[in-house]
Amino acid sequence: MTSLVNMKNKLIPEVGIVLLISILFLLTRIQNLTTLPVFGDEAIYLRWSQIIKSVDTLRFIPVTDGKQPLFMWLTVSFFKIFSDPVFSGRLLSVFAGLLNLITLYIIGRLFISKKAGGLASVIYLLLPFAFFFDRLSLPDNLLSALGSLALLFSLLLAKYPRLDIAMILGSVLGLAWLTKSPAIYFIALSAFSFLLYSKKNIKKIYFPLVSVVISFVIYNILRLGPQFSQIAIRNRDYVWGISDIIFHPLDPFIPHLRDLSALYSQYITLPILIISFLGLYLYRQKLNQKILLTIFCWWLLPLIANMAIAKVFTGRSILFTLPPLIILMASGLSQFKLSLSKSLIILLIISVPGLFFNWKLSQQPFKVRLYNTESGYTTSWTSGWGIREASSYLINRSKTANVIVGTEGYFGTLPDGLQIYTNNIPRLTVFGVGLDLSTIPEKLINARNYGDEVYMLFNRSRLKLTPHDSSLTTTISTYSKPDGDELLLLKLN
Repeated sequence: MTSLVNMKNKLIPEVGIVLLISILFLLTRIQNLTTLPVFGDEAIYLRWSQIIKSVDTLRFIPVTDGKQPLFMWLTVSFFKIFSDPVFSGRLLSVFAGLLNLITLYIIGRLFISKKAGGLASVIYLLLPFAFFFDRLSLPDNLLSALGSLALLFSLLLAKYPRLDIAMILGSVLGLAWLTKSPAIYFIALSAFSFLLYSKKNIKKIYFPLVSVVISFVIYNILRLGPQFSQIAIRNRDYVWGISDIIFHPLDPFIPHLRDLSALYSQYITLPILIISFLGLYLYRQKLNQKILLTIFCWWLLPLIANMAIAKVFTGRSILFTLPPLIILMASGLSQFKLSLSKSLIILLIISVPGLFFNWKLSQQPFKVRLYNTESGYTTSWTSGWGIREASSYLINRSKTANVIVGTEGYFGTLPDGLQIYTNNIPRLTVFGVGLDLSTIPEKLINARNYGDEVYMLFNRSRLKLTPHDSSLTTTISTYSKPDGDELLLLKLN
């Protein structure tokens, strides 16, 4: 009885700390959640979610473009609560981030120390990398959270080989695979971790095999929908083939190494990274080498693989490697002979540049300058500056007239970015009409002649109308972008 009381007295402060950090997390993530406008991929995923919500038979529509649908399926439930589609999708990412934070605390607490668990959760709270993607409606954040869970249960299975843990791990791996294809790394690493932890585990290799089988069964749910093969086909658009890698083994590895350096400089507070790895080196003898090596592999091996085979190397593509890196950073920082409170104060001080980035991103996103692989979130045709405002105007006009809107493109920021706001609005039809138009499409002219109010929504840089066709339109509004481009809302005279 006394031991139970003592355990309760120890757990209550820990639960209180985690609860406080979680509340701070939610406050920092949810405030001004929609200040940054929707961008290309967000618009596509949110539009798919709306279609899935409206038509049950199209729940596998993301698979037709080679994308796993779990994130979109989960987004649908948020649409039933909140009316703003962008807020709904991003709130799902916020909760995925919260799951990530709590899981990192548990990993640090169970396998390193109580101090490491607290530091891991606070690092996640403060880090620009986490802050940025926790506030975007992308499956990458959900993948990162499930990756943290996979790491947790992989470590537990390696330490305590049991069927129930293997089954839970398999379920987590399957859900991760239903989210994005890089979950393949988690599946391979979970089996590798089991063998790396102890040579004796080779006799119990059937436990991680159970996890792998369960993950395959869950993933193959996607065969219930059409065009399952599209996932494998589209994966080839993002990675180099074996023959390409053999022919140029250091390209793209070297360029991606430079990209990684730039991404870490912007998204990760470098002083924390340097000090934490210094702590890992200086106090390496005091740490559990098996656990440390396992976590190190979960961070570094997928990172190296991505640098070697990825055609596109962005922050999103390596986000799932962030959780093990945070555990390593927390492990290094926890080794210095400072109390947790003093460690947190120092952590806050050296995080000031990152905190300023977070503040600017939430308060003044128009002024944020990102590395060139990330610039599409705030600049160029992929950024959605002005779409929300244009939708409000068009919805208001549809109350008194039948409104037809032709947008640039057929898929992406436009028209999907406008359609997510105008979904189910009576007498308002939005569709894409192409790129770099030199003449007004005939179907828009026919709609105007029929008596409809007809509009065009284009980025100035992608509209090439002749002087004659330009004279047939009136500019209703222009919406500036940070790179000098503008979104134009035009009305046919």
